[in-house]
Amino acid sequence: MDRLGLCCCVVLALLLGGVPGWAIDLPPKAPLGLVWEANLAGQTDYQREVEALLVRYEEVTGHALVPGERAQVGLKVNTRSGPGMSTPPGLVRALMAALAARGYAHDAILIVDDSAHNLRAAGFLPALSRSGKSGKRFEGARVLALDSDAHYDPDWFYDSPLPSAFQQDSRLMLEGSSGRDALAEGAEARKSYLPLPLLFEVDFWINLAAAVDDPALGIDGVLANATLWNVSNSRRFLVNQATASAAVAEIAAIPELAERMVLNFVSLEAYQFIGGPRFNAIYTRSEPRLWMSSDPVALDRLLYDRVNTMRRLEGFPEIDPLPKQLPFAASLGLGLHERSRIRIDALALQHPQPEAPREPREPPRFEEAPDWLKRITPW
Repeated sequence: MDRLGLCCCVVLALLLGGVPGWAIDLPPKAPLGLVWEANLAGQTDYQREVEALLVRYEEVTGHALVPGERAQVGLKVNTRSGPGMSTPPGLVRALMAALAARGYAHDAILIVDDSAHNLRAAGFLPALSRSGKSGKRFEGARVLALDSDAHYDPDWFYDSPLPSAFQQDSRLMLEGSSGRDALAEGAEARKSYLPLPLLFEVDFWINLAAAVDDPALGIDGVLANATLWNVSNSRRFLVNQATASAAVAEIAAIPELAERMVLNFVSLEAYQFIGGPRFNAIYTRSEPRLWMSSDPVALDRLLYDRVNTMRRLEGFPEIDPLPKQLPFAASLGLGLHERSRIRIDALALQHPQPEAPREPREPPRFEEAPDWLKRITPW
């Protein structure tokens, strides 16, 4: 899909109220600006929190997340920053269990990210030495690494004249072109291919973002995970903040990609406020909160505020101004970025109290040492 076609699709979608008229089977989205929050238990497996959040979504929208015509569901994880700052595997397991209870077989759940190496490092793919035993699976769910090039279609791409990052896509080095020729209309270097499974193979997909700062993006959060880490040839957009912000907003507005992204989750079990995008434990903080929303812009705004709060407390400069992908995406009708218009609905979950420590036992009593042993002089 070239830039002209993309713009036409975006304008048409906005004129039709944000959802194409033919897409009558799509799960509804919750109101923009509404964020649900669940408090996490001390040693959480996310099961109770995820189920409570999904039930609240179903109550508000009147729609149950049960299998539809395609009978598959996607989970877009983020493993870019390394094992310490990836989507928590426990959150993925909890969503798999909740979806299985609603009728989705584990084999019908697709876990998607852009790098096989990162998926393996984060534990979503088995080690290469064991890959023959379990295949490309995570506890029964299929794991799709987009850099295998098996999940793209030549007719579905985001077009941009920015030069390619050759170190990301080695195929582009084979074209043997550079300069104007490489960026001519229709050139491969201009294309970022879209993830076909999330467009045409699932009833809906859920975005499971991580939260870390990034020099080009400001915040590598919900919008970035749904866009830049969901397409090929994306590192070229990280040249500066302007190109990164424009690419995030424009990719997020592609109707076929946006219409089936029903929910976004962010766990604050671990987030990084400076030193990103690679994981750095020194600058990582933790809060017992899990956020869910249909509005990716609102979630990124909340993460932006969290990161800046921690920067102030630790004596670091704030991220300023507000990352431009937030107002850009909001102008396309994808969410709300003004903090005053974002509402957090906190769920009152009662977690079981941890067991009280047992009464200390008396130390064992030993017989008194015999007299002959007492007379021995130690060295």
